Amino acid sequence: MSRLEFLLTDSRWNWFCRGLPSPARARALFLTRNATMTTPQRCRSLWELSRNMLRGNVPGAFVECGVWRGGSAGIMGLAIKSFDAKRPLHLFDSFEGLPEPGPHDGSSAVEYSGGKGEGRLVPIAKCDATLDLVRTHLFERLQLDPKEVHFHVGWFQETVPVAAKELGPISILRLDGDWYESTRVCLEHLYPQVSSGGVMILDDYNAWEGCRKATDEYRAQNGILAPLVRVDQDCSYWIKP
Repeated sequence: MSRLEFLLTDSRWNWFCRGLPSPARARALFLTRNATMTTPQRCRSLWELSRNMLRGNVPGAFVECGVWRGGSAGIMGLAIKSFDAKRPLHLFDSFEGLPEPGPHDGSSAVEYSGGKGEGRLVPIAKCDATLDLVRTHLFERLQLDPKEVHFHVGWFQETVPVAAKELGPISILRLDGDWYESTRVCLEHLYPQVSSGGVMILDDYNAWEGCRKATDEYRAQNGILAPLVRVDQDCSYWIKP
């Protein structure tokens, strides 16, 4: 049995890809199993949200902060490709893995990080993947348009405030930075640019204390009342009014 044939017999991932055109189905299945840590539920939700943004002509780029091997970025890119659309895909990542958690991230984050918890912008050897690896997934395997994919390499605290000024409107903002400071800086600089009807996805809202704290604080401080929709045990999103 080939690798693809095996994957196609996995009921969870077969459910994720149900209804996709055959070529997209095969590519998405291969990509999500090898280049993402997320669940089939999150992958299917991201696919459907991406297509909803395109179908509804919600203006703006697709933006992801926290790329790892490019699985979720690939799903967004395939959705764009399935509409034969031209949407910029902006990808922010250190491509060195996660930095240290900080004082708002809690004991579980410190334990996960091997006892490191000072919030320094240094790699902790978790969730690391190289830029070349991501390029291979997105361009060679999925054949996304390189002109539409923009990489922002570095720590969020250094890249997001600078790049935000030039991104323009955003229709999907997906945050997968785990920690309080990583989440906070992205919300502060990028969420104001999310279009009405756009989607704010928090991959770690139900998983990491710091992500949840940063999100709850930002929503309270900015009077955001849009209901949070839970996707699975880790991820939630809301639609911007």
